Amino acid sequence: VTMSRRSSLTKSLSSVFLSSKEKKDDGDENTPTFLQSSSLGPQIATILEKYADKIHDDSFLKIVRQLEFWFANQKLPEDELLALTERLAKTASWREVVDDESIPDEQKFKIPTVRYGRTELQMPIITCGGMRIQETWIPDNTPLLRSNKSKVVKSKSQDNLKDVILSCLKLGLNHFETARFYGSSEVQFVDALVNLMENGTIQREDFIFQTKLMAGATSTKEDFAKQWEASWSNVDKLGYVDLLSFHCVSDSGQVDNILSEDKDGLYNFILGLQEEGKIKHIGFSTHGDAENIMRMINSNKFDYVNLHKHFFGDYHAAGTLDTLGGQGNEACVKRALELDMGVFNISPFDKGGKLYRPSAAVAAAIGPEMRPIAFAALHPWKTMGMH
Repeated sequence: VTMSRRSSLTKSLSSVFLSSKEKKDDGDENTPTFLQSSSLGPQIATILEKYADKIHDDSFLKIVRQLEFWFANQKLPEDELLALTERLAKTASWREVVDDESIPDEQKFKIPTVRYGRTELQMPIITCGGMRIQETWIPDNTPLLRSNKSKVVKSKSQDNLKDVILSCLKLGLNHFETARFYGSSEVQFVDALVNLMENGTIQREDFIFQTKLMAGATSTKEDFAKQWEASWSNVDKLGYVDLLSFHCVSDSGQVDNILSEDKDGLYNFILGLQEEGKIKHIGFSTHGDAENIMRMINSNKFDYVNLHKHFFGDYHAAGTLDTLGGQGNEACVKRALELDMGVFNISPFDKGGKLYRPSAAVAAAIGPEMRPIAFAALHPWKTMGMH
């Protein structure tokens, strides 16, 4: 690479990506030290420039930070650092490859799918979760503060969501998960998916839609039905819900209420929706302790479960160790799989240790061959057979 090209890239990295002030020379303190290396810098610059127009700025910044970490902090050998640069840059340019019409579809990467327990759904091992996908957190049924649905679906965030969904589908990531309590997320997901169906881009069978409803310890059938009707007013355009979940089942009172055999109970109400064809499969999500999770699983009433099982700790929010000898969430996963339930791992990257911003110790322990996020995704798959 010529010195002028290297200088241009260095200045770009320093002033744009690292937010430093422009200096008179390339060797200022804000310039990545790996680029200051006379032997290594030009080689890395060449690799990065090769992919520069295919990588989003945010991804480019993350690559630079990782290279700086492995060069300056971990003293990675030059040959390994060059291999890492190539791997990171190539991975970050995935969208360009997916959108390249000259490449046959069968040669493009697709996210693997697995049988999702007794549902028989082919579930992608990565999900597009909707907890942080919304124009507003205000629920659409809150009096006075109720968000305007027509305004929400005309927002800039809605255009971005459609782009996200299309990108997901191109990769084979077709599981879209949301909830009533995720603000306008449910409304926006449905609007985007319906729009794509109406213009012929996708068919209903091309995706798996999941939403969740909250059931409190004292919730009545009438309470739950009102919540369902609010949700169905959004999702009826899809025809049916693939996966309907009891949301955040975390304490014994909730478990008692949900598992009640009362003909006017919550579970029997959902069975009625299933008989009407409005929902396909019944499950639950939980942030609770293993004792209550095991009670729900052992009831054998559910087709799948969303829970926490992470290398860096399994518990979140109200979750604590159970009181029956320390079964833990691992025992819950094993039991669910024995009963042929689908098992979905909640938030392995955030609640599993904020691995999008890992500590130096964690990153170094995992090593340059695998980023912490990849480790968090692969660990439960390899050790537990869950995704």
